Amino acid sequence: MSKQYKLENYRWPDGERFCHLLNVEIGLPHQPSLLYVTAKIRNKGLSLSAMQSAFNAIHVLLIHLQEQNIPIEQRFSRCGYLSPVECEHLRRAAQTHMGPGTQATSVVVSLTEGKRGFKPATKTVASATAYTRLTEMANYLQWFAEELGGPAMNSERIFEIERMRANILKLRPAVRSLGSDPEQSAWSAQDDALLHEIITPGSARNPFRETGTQIRNYLAIQIMRCAGKRKSEVLNIQARDIDPRRQQLSIVRRPDSKLDPRLNQPRVKTREHTIAVTREVIQLYQDYIVERRGVPGASKHPYLLVNHKAGPTQGQPMTKGALEEVFRTIKQSEPRLSHLHPHLLRHHFNDKLSETFDKRTGERNEDEETKVRANLNGWSEQSDMAKVYNKRHIDRKASEAGLKTQETLAEAMRLNRGDKGDTT
Repeated sequence: MSKQYKLENYRWPDGERFCHLLNVEIGLPHQPSLLYVTAKIRNKGLSLSAMQSAFNAIHVLLIHLQEQNIPIEQRFSRCGYLSPVECEHLRRAAQTHMGPGTQATSVVVSLTEGKRGFKPATKTVASATAYTRLTEMANYLQWFAEELGGPAMNSERIFEIERMRANILKLRPAVRSLGSDPEQSAWSAQDDALLHEIITPGSARNPFRETGTQIRNYLAIQIMRCAGKRKSEVLNIQARDIDPRRQQLSIVRRPDSKLDPRLNQPRVKTREHTIAVTREVIQLYQDYIVERRGVPGASKHPYLLVNHKAGPTQGQPMTKGALEEVFRTIKQSEPRLSHLHPHLLRHHFNDKLSETFDKRTGERNEDEETKVRANLNGWSEQSDMAKVYNKRHIDRKASEAGLKTQETLAEAMRLNRGDKGDTT
């Protein structure tokens, strides 16, 4: 990334998390992007990660405009907007990896006849990242152009601005949606057994040595696996959110909580809801509470999962990065689980829920099943997510039925050929 700007995150006294692009040369935030993110993202109540995503995309845009010597403010003020060719160049910038190690790899290319030299290979980002960058860039450029237009805005200028935005948006790469690739979200019974073997507290294969850490990790994974909760929902759980007597877990929204010392606070995306949990999860919770009491600093906040490693963050709430590191460690210890990621366990829960529906006797009630799934996942009944998971399951069943039919027909053909004998 450019050394002229850097992303700064901070928390206000009332608990609200915010960030901005700091111009390190003058020590002040980049004003247009600050105004845009405040008006269009922060004021809508969106999360810190949404603001970070916008600022990161705008940062890439600023680097590109500087490299291409495009004075965007002057251009917009004179009713000059990005051409289709310039939008195409912007697409390439959005696909370029801007982090450390960008120039790490090189390839040999021919510079002129008889001479050879080195040219750094361009490192690219994932399609989803490029898609997000281009979306944020298009929205920001439209807003900036309209702001600079002021009272002089007319229908012709509005049309040109909207065309620029459309030219950028149509250059976004295709991104696979949930269920478009069954292999991407496949989690087999063998995978499940292998994961259980590795993360069970006391297992010789457990890559984490400290007992409290083992119980914490197992509890977190079991809540994701057995209850289908997101990692942010798991990290947001306070000790009081689990009721051992009723065997219930409550998912509670706590945006910008003053009690949460984490700068990048895990936030619940779904509605608040309460679900039943297994006796095993309750026992794990009780075992972990005992371990947690012995961790220095853990009593200073109400959040359930804490850092156990000695150091300045010991006892503080577990962060998103720490939970992701748990999954990385598991995958490194067992290559057969290289496809494991937190959200895959949520997919697995919903797949098992579909199988539970299949086993029910009597007439199927698809509307009721959709409502049950929505309730367990914290979605509103109007949400399309329950229908997406239902479709995933139907598609899988259709694929299995189609394959079985093909095998039956192929077997019949083999038998017919055998009956007729060799006619050659």
